[in-house]
Amino acid sequence: MAADPIDPTGVLAELSGLLRADRDLDAILADVVAMAKRRVPGTEEAAITLVRNKKAATVASTGGMAVPLDELQYEMGYGPCLDAGRDNEVKHISDAATEGRWARYLPRAREHGLASSLSIPLPVENYLVGALNLYASVPGAFEPASLALGEALAAHITAALSHAEARRGHRVRAENLERAMVTRSIIEQAKGIIMVQRKCTAGDAFDILRQISMDENMRLAEVAAQLVESASGHRVEL
Repeated sequence: MAADPIDPTGVLAELSGLLRADRDLDAILADVVAMAKRRVPGTEEAAITLVRNKKAATVASTGGMAVPLDELQYEMGYGPCLDAGRDNEVKHISDAATEGRWARYLPRAREHGLASSLSIPLPVENYLVGALNLYASVPGAFEPASLALGEALAAHITAALSHAEARRGHRVRAENLERAMVTRSIIEQAKGIIMVQRKCTAGDAFDILRQISMDENMRLAEVAAQLVESASGHRVEL
């Protein structure tokens, strides 16, 4: 008897091993698309598209027709993988020769060998969406079992990406805080130099810095860094 393609002790058990938190995200996504190509019925090539702040990119791919088909959609600004992410809906092309949607995309897609495809949404965050894209060179390649397994894979991919985004957000906030502290320290040093040179108050020194910033069309921190570099003889990193 054939194995159930969505048996959680088979495919999804394998997937849970790939999605370990201690693994690099790029390696995880590369392994997931390779698994989709190997395990999802009908799939010849697979890719993951992410759209961050309206800019689309392929973050993992098995190669072959997947790369030019993804790139073609980015070039045109529409297509099943982009629309799946934007609309949060599965986009299934059963036969590229008779499909009525995406009229500009499909003729060129067929030149790259596309006959059928399945794009399953990845709703990670409001600023980050995407799709798991499955491609085939024969029509009718994707049956209900393909969709069921693809949606299960997509749910796990979305969870992994959401976790990675949370970690990324924490790292970015920490880096921004550290940068702000460094910037404030440099501005305070520059104010101290001006106070000594001009025999003025801290408020007056800040006003002088701000006026130079406006006159030179430079960021306040850059003006402060130049002043500290000049006084100390050492390079200042912002």
